[in-house]
Amino acid sequence: MTRWGIWARCAVTASSCGVITALAGCSAGTDAVPASVQTRTPSATASPGEGKGATAGPGGSGGSAGVSGSVAPLTGLSVTAAVAQRPAVAVAVAGSDPVGLGSADLVLQEMAGPVRYLAVFQSAEASTVGPVTSTRPTDGQALSVLHPLTSYDGGTTAFISVLDATKIIDDGYAGHASLYSGGSGGLTVSTTALAAAGRSDGPPPELFGYRLPGDSLASADETHPTSVRVEAPGEPAEQWNFDARTDRWMETAGGPRVSVANLVVQIVSFKTVYLSRKYGQTAQSALFNGKGAVTVFSGTAPGGSGGTGGTGAAGSWAKPGLAAVTNYFDAADQPMSFEPGPTWVVLAPAGTRTSLAGG
Repeated sequence: MTRWGIWARCAVTASSCGVITALAGCSAGTDAVPASVQTRTPSATASPGEGKGATAGPGGSGGSAGVSGSVAPLTGLSVTAAVAQRPAVAVAVAGSDPVGLGSADLVLQEMAGPVRYLAVFQSAEASTVGPVTSTRPTDGQALSVLHPLTSYDGGTTAFISVLDATKIIDDGYAGHASLYSGGSGGLTVSTTALAAAGRSDGPPPELFGYRLPGDSLASADETHPTSVRVEAPGEPAEQWNFDARTDRWMETAGGPRVSVANLVVQIVSFKTVYLSRKYGQTAQSALFNGKGAVTVFSGTAPGGSGGTGGTGAAGSWAKPGLAAVTNYFDAADQPMSFEPGPTWVVLAPAGTRTSLAGG
C-alpha cells in the first residue's frame, strides 16, 4: 500500500463559473468544467521534525514521506522543518536553452510551439531561472492548487486577469521589475528573491502518493524500460535514459539536460487561444483540468527486478477542477506510487508517441 492508503473522494462545485470557464479555455472559447465531480482531497503538509536539508538515500531516492520527520511536499524527500514550510515559487519559462529547471521540484512542460515550462521550486532554490516568458491559460489551472508566488513576463489582459483570479500570488515582471535581471537571452529571476518579495500562503499541498520501500509503481502491467522516446506532433523528439546508478531518468536529447525521479507523459486536450485578436495571432494552450491517458516512468522495481531499467506503467489521469490535485491511476484503476524526488510532467497532445526500449 502507498502512504495515501485509500484516497478520500468528495464532490467539488464550481463556485465561479466565469473564472472557471475562462481557465478552461480563456478567450477563445466557452468550455466549462463540470459543476459536480469526484476528486482526491489534497493531504495536509508534513508535520515539523528534525533533519538537515534534503537528503538522498540509496539509489538517490532519499527519505520518503513515510519516514518520520519533515518532508518536502512536492518531492517526498526528507528536509528540515523550516524547508518543509516554505511556499512554492513558480516560474513560466520558454526558450531553446532554459536555465534553472534542474533545481525544480516539479516541472510542467507544455508541448505547444514554442514549448513552455512551468517550473515549481519549494525544497531547493535556484539563483537564475529563465528565460521568463508570458503567462498562458494553462498556468492558472495548473498552479491554483499550489498557491505559489508566480513569476512571468506579461501576457494578454485576459490571461493576466484569469491568472490573478486564482490562488496564485502575482510576482510578475510588470509589478516587480526590480526582482528580474535582463540579458541577451531574456529576463531571469532568482527563486530566493521571489520568495522574499511578498506575502505567502504557506507550503503547497502534496501532489503525489509516494511509495514506501517494497512498494511498486503500479499494481499491474509494469514495464522495465532503460530508455523512453517522446514524440509529440510538430515538436522535436525527446530522449530520456534511465541511470541505474542514481535511480533517475535523464533527458539526453530534445530538451534541457535534467535528472528526475519521475517522468510523466500526460495526454491532454489543447485549445486555441488568442494572443492578439486584432492581428489574428493564436497559440495552443493545454487544458490541465479533465482526464485522459498517462504513462508514468519511475525508479527501479522492488528488489531490482527491472535489471538496469526503471519502471513504467500506463494508465489514466483525472483532475476534476481547480481545487483538485491530479490523480494518477494504473491499468487496474489503482493509484500509482511515485518515487520520492523531483517530477517532470510532459503535457502532450493526442497523437504523441511514447516508445520504450530495453523493457
